[in-house]
Amino acid sequence: MTFIKNNLEFYTEDFLKTIFNTATESWVLTDSKGVIVMINPITEQMFGYSEDELLGKKIEILMPKPGRKEHVPLRQSYVKHPRKRPHGIGVEVIGLRKDNSEFPVEISLNYYKSSSETYALAVIIDITLRKEKDRLLQEAILEKEQLKREKIEAELQVLKNQVSPHYFFNSLSVLVPLINVDSSQAKEYVEKLAHSYRYLLEIRDKLTITVEEELNFIKDYEYLQKVRFKDKFDIEYKIDEKDLNKMILPFSIQILIENVFKHNALYKDKKITIEISSHKKGIIIKNNIIKRIDSKIESLGIGLKNIKKQYEYVAQNNRPIFDNTNDTFKAWIPFIEKED
Repeated sequence: MTFIKNNLEFYTEDFLKTIFNTATESWVLTDSKGVIVMINPITEQMFGYSEDELLGKKIEILMPKPGRKEHVPLRQSYVKHPRKRPHGIGVEVIGLRKDNSEFPVEISLNYYKSSSETYALAVIIDITLRKEKDRLLQEAILEKEQLKREKIEAELQVLKNQVSPHYFFNSLSVLVPLINVDSSQAKEYVEKLAHSYRYLLEIRDKLTITVEEELNFIKDYEYLQKVRFKDKFDIEYKIDEKDLNKMILPFSIQILIENVFKHNALYKDKKITIEISSHKKGIIIKNNIIKRIDSKIESLGIGLKNIKKQYEYVAQNNRPIFDNTNDTFKAWIPFIEKED
């Protein structure tokens, strides 16, 4: 990986360089003028360019010519008003390879501000295979081939079962100032982030994982969020030892905890308490509710529906249960029977 500029503070750590190089999506970093200043190896593979061919070029080189002119004011507006835009909100566009072949991609955006520059990080996923699976799914439905349809749906869900990069982006935004304030804590923070990122890579292709594996990840995730939110929440673990080897969906607990931070107000004098406990052949994740002023109850549905749908494909008879009252939210996720 080559740097076209050498003042990117948050890439001074070898660990962060490793993450950039080993990411399973295309990562493209541009400056405020839309000039590509950094790419990872997946970008070279996806678009067919070498690193030297892309560094110093405008980001529009990676999109079809008809849309380039319209894209310029959009990226200029983004630099003036940068914001996080994670995967999964319907942003699908067309990418252009060096050989002029086009392919569908999904793009998430994040940003980093230094003292003199604003950088945009585009995380690009080739969704050609996903589109093909969607097409096959529609054919299966029309042909009423039930077994074929279920198989394709399950494969499709595996493709979509990726944790949005904004989890990692949020962690980086905490790390940057921490390096200058508390180098000792920054080192521990990087270690926890490394553990959690390794987990993401190791279980990405798995349909199920053990409760113990998920909890080890959650404890690293908890540490990262404690640094971010300080003492505004607590997590209590009440899992029976006999349940540690039981199987659940990957990221199911993490998604539920992330929803807590997303949809609740966090105050020092009124903590959010999250309890993770064993309960009737499953796990209960429970938290008190401290409503945000801008919170909309409908926004809770997306992540929960995704968990429900994934359980439909992986578990035969078990379904998660969600219970939302005025002051408490409970989620019960069942154990998944191991296949013989």
